[in-house]
Amino acid sequence: MPRDTAPGTARTVLDGRYRVGEVIARGGMSTVHRGTDLRLDRPVAVKIMDPSLAQDPVFVRRFEREARAAARLSHPGIVAVHDQGRHADGTIFLVLELVEGGTLRDVIREQVRLAPATALTVVEQVLAALSVAHRMGMVHRDVKPENVLVSSTGALKVADFGLVAAAWDGAADGSLDTGGSTSDDLILGTAAYLAPEQVQHGRTDERSDVYAAGVVLFELLTGVPPHGGDTALAVAYRHVNVDVPAPSTRAPGIPRALDRLVVAATRRDPDDRLDSAAAFLEQARRVRQEESLPFAPVGAPRRRRTAAAPPPHTGTRVFTGPTPRAPVDDPPPPAREPEPDPDDEPDPPSRTETRNADVVDRVERHARRRDRIRSRRIFVAWVFAVTAVSVASGIVGWGLGTP
Repeated sequence: MPRDTAPGTARTVLDGRYRVGEVIARGGMSTVHRGTDLRLDRPVAVKIMDPSLAQDPVFVRRFEREARAAARLSHPGIVAVHDQGRHADGTIFLVLELVEGGTLRDVIREQVRLAPATALTVVEQVLAALSVAHRMGMVHRDVKPENVLVSSTGALKVADFGLVAAAWDGAADGSLDTGGSTSDDLILGTAAYLAPEQVQHGRTDERSDVYAAGVVLFELLTGVPPHGGDTALAVAYRHVNVDVPAPSTRAPGIPRALDRLVVAATRRDPDDRLDSAAAFLEQARRVRQEESLPFAPVGAPRRRRTAAAPPPHTGTRVFTGPTPRAPVDDPPPPAREPEPDPDDEPDPPSRTETRNADVVDRVERHARRRDRIRSRRIFVAWVFAVTAVSVASGIVGWGLGTP
């Protein structure tokens, strides 16, 4: 195949218009290239879908529908969608505004923690963009630092509207080909930022984006996400069963009003959570006023965004259950169920309950395996210590008995 028609390589021209250049980012579903719109002679970003997704006709239809919806979003805090198309060989691509700079993840890597005023400023800009999308009926579903671009001038732009929605809908109804896994096991998104209802039911609405934005605010304030674990499953499990703590319990100097804001945005029950990005934004502005926090834009990252692999448990991907090499790190015990009423006829378990029970069972098996390994290690260490003491005592006794 001639070089100018080979998709995904330098000098490829897609649809006779978009010249593809170097790779600038990789994700679980796509690769982003620097590109040139030959017709308008302007730089663009070209997002090329993974071939496995491009071969799924249901996904392609959803992707085209969501791309059209995303193109209607007009806001300075949202990456603009210029075009979408299909190359002659079946390659599916999206043409986007090119944002020179990096991502919010790059900022976190460089600065670790942001000052409260700066963290609040960042989240306010993200929430303003989400509010516009929510008013248009679009839910992002994968709000995370990797999807917040930071330009060389410090401007923030939320990326990937529509793309996640197309894959999520396909995974939720089982029409998306995920390599033979069933829709009952699917958890789509980034484990560190998934709302509990996404893990439990595959259900998303505006409040799911609110939860993720609250987790992002927690990470900006403390330098780490609220829940960790050795596997994506363990992290998702903790979102379902453990409350996001107040940021001040992890880092000093955080105003109590910011603690309350994070907790209100990340309640596990979506009915108890701030109910929209607009409500979250209003509360954030109130906190800024109460605490006299100045508007403090984040600086552009010093390192240019590259195509490096994402950190563990991040990136949009479909989780089908782990095959962990290490045991889960101290998972919390499952919540105690109320005693059943003997007069009530128990209902058969739903698919969601069955899936959740399977998640709990897997994590508990990993925990038991961890305990067995620890017990063996303690026993071996004890035997070694006793043997060493016995040998040392014999040597000392022999030495004392020598004339």
